[in-house]
Amino acid sequence: MTAELWTAILNPDSPNYERWREVLGSERVPLKSCHPVKTTLGEEKDVEVYMLDLAAMTLAQRSRLVSRIATTFETTCASVEQELGQRGFPIRAADVIVAISMRAVI
Repeated sequence: MTAELWTAILNPDSPNYERWREVLGSERVPLKSCHPVKTTLGEEKDVEVYMLDLAAMTLAQRSRLVSRIATTFETTCASVEQELGQRGFPIRAADVIVAISMRAVI
């Protein structure tokens, strides 16, 4: 499915809403796909996530994301950038609302 056939916004009921709103600077969430995947986050297994579309993020959004991750994990921005380039970055499915156009279904 192409991006024109779906959109993603932050879930205002998510406990992470404010943090993601600060990073993204808006409600819109740039995702690689409208299909969630399961991954391990820390000690949590089988967590449903979407992968952020890092290439679609503005420089300001990416800078805020890198800074937030570096601060949280007490590491350098350079190492965060390297990891993002290799692995990407997930956002919990519970933090996102994905709307799929009926045109995609028909």
